[in-house]
Amino acid sequence: MDGTKLRDVRPLWSIGLPVGCFIACLAAAIANPEFYKMHVRRHETGVIEQATVISLVPAAVMGVLAIRRRGALPRRWLAAWCLVITAGAVYFAGEECSWGQNYFRWATPEQWSQFNDQNETNLHNTSGLFDHLPRALLSVAAAACAVVPLVLGRRLGRRDPRKNWWVWILPTTAVVPAAAMAILIGLPQRIHSTYDKHVVEQTWYSEMLFAGRHSELKELLLALFILMYLWSFATRLRSIAEPRELSHASVESPSGGRVAPSANPAQANSAAA
Repeated sequence: MDGTKLRDVRPLWSIGLPVGCFIACLAAAIANPEFYKMHVRRHETGVIEQATVISLVPAAVMGVLAIRRRGALPRRWLAAWCLVITAGAVYFAGEECSWGQNYFRWATPEQWSQFNDQNETNLHNTSGLFDHLPRALLSVAAAACAVVPLVLGRRLGRRDPRKNWWVWILPTTAVVPAAAMAILIGLPQRIHSTYDKHVVEQTWYSEMLFAGRHSELKELLLALFILMYLWSFATRLRSIAEPRELSHASVESPSGGRVAPSANPAQANSAAA
């Protein structure tokens, strides 16, 4: 089995989810910039922030499913790699909803409020170490993953994933749409080169892309990038693990006994009879 035969995330999802989210936000912003500001990109309770958390939940689930099939990986430490990415998805989701405070509205402890500049029960508002650094690292990873699969795709496809560990570290093209869009969404801000929220007139363009207002949408696209990475990892690993799981499954005979599995279904049925 080579890499080209492995199942992967379907383009319907890998392309449809990030592009669909962007188009939906674009339509809302063009139709009513004020509505977009108050309900779509609003901090804590906005649609984008909720969608970010929702996207990271299945990402964590995919990571857990992949770890359960770690026996099919060519190196044991790849399970630890997958665990780190999965833990990152959980941390990202937890921080986005302030670990449930956005939903259950508990009061922030007074001592914690002294360190948190937005009076929330999260870490990313306490220090740049927990805010800017993880975001910068994730942005660098997205920039790399938007290019690497396109450059090395064919070479990776010729490698046996049962033997080559770096086939699992490097992403597939499934991550490219979300990763590329997460990076490109910030370009208008860089061209405009100002974060002064009082300078820019309220338009759909400014509400989506200027004065740092693209940050919530970028976080959603980064969350989709993590989702696609773990989804691809789990889907490809399942392609390898399932035949192995089936080969270890015994065939039950009508009398209640069991016979050894066979690579040939006809032989297995004959043995059971």
